[in-house]
Amino acid sequence: MDANVSISAFLIGFSTAFFAIFSLHILFWRKERSRFQTILGCILGVWSVWNLKDIVIILPGMYVQPVLDWIMIIDGWSAITYTVFVFEVTMPGWTTLRRLLLLALPFAAFSVAYALWPTETVKDAYVVFLWFYAWSVVIIGYIRARKYLIYVRGNYSNIDDIDISWLRPVFFFAIVSQLSWLFTSLYADLSVDALYYVSTIVLWLLVLHYSWNFHPITIREETSPSQPNRQPIGAGELERVVESQQLYLNKGLTLSELAHVMGTNRTYVSHYLSNVRGQTFYDYINQLRIEKVSLPLMEEHPEYTLEYIAEASGFGSISTFRRAYVKQTGHLPSRAGRRK
Repeated sequence: MDANVSISAFLIGFSTAFFAIFSLHILFWRKERSRFQTILGCILGVWSVWNLKDIVIILPGMYVQPVLDWIMIIDGWSAITYTVFVFEVTMPGWTTLRRLLLLALPFAAFSVAYALWPTETVKDAYVVFLWFYAWSVVIIGYIRARKYLIYVRGNYSNIDDIDISWLRPVFFFAIVSQLSWLFTSLYADLSVDALYYVSTIVLWLLVLHYSWNFHPITIREETSPSQPNRQPIGAGELERVVESQQLYLNKGLTLSELAHVMGTNRTYVSHYLSNVRGQTFYDYINQLRIEKVSLPLMEEHPEYTLEYIAEASGFGSISTFRRAYVKQTGHLPSRAGRRK
């Protein structure tokens, strides 16, 4: 067997197995999964089939331009999976059968057009469409992700399982993956093929790493205060309540819970934090955790571990503690000597 064929067969088999194994694990072996994780498992299953179809190119006489062109046409449909993933992250519940059918219409139209008129003009038009489609998803996804991040940082003190900051590197690798796919489609070359398979695996490994325990939340639009006669929060009033009751020690403290303790609406609290303190709810509570608990504990008890200090300070995880500590002090926390 030719060396190039052997390498291609290995790449196709490895990538197919990678997507199939993770898809089966999520859909059939994982005991608990959210709607988002179910959709992710389905996407990986689709990708395993997409990769498996490439096995046709290693058959005798099949590595020819007409076959490669059809593979490009079919591969273009994978853009739908990126769309579903990005929109499900930023807008939970977005995916419906109707929306999937609408998304598929232009891809089906180009596929039929190429079947009837297999010309370079149709193929080039398809590539241009895919390029603009991909950038539209990236731009819309970026806007929605920014809105989502503003919302969670304004309403939650622990965002470990709902944070989507990791979408930035995912977007980067998605662009690299799609560029390598474009070059693979236009220029048949083993090295470009290898780049494509490797980049897609790295991309979805990133996705799996960051979203394994991810539970997206639905953004609730701000409404008018339910207590219109309530006076705005006075200077120092919120700080006195939070610090005197040590509310920051509550790992799952939310803006709504703080508003309830204050006897007001979360709109008032959000307005006070942003306009008076110039902070998000997330930053304010985590700043208190560092200032009131973490720093004193580290000063008085150098033998405590960072894990213990993070938990005692009200943080939900060591990673959130580190991020808040760096933001507050400008440097990483040093690890304590032994466990309490």
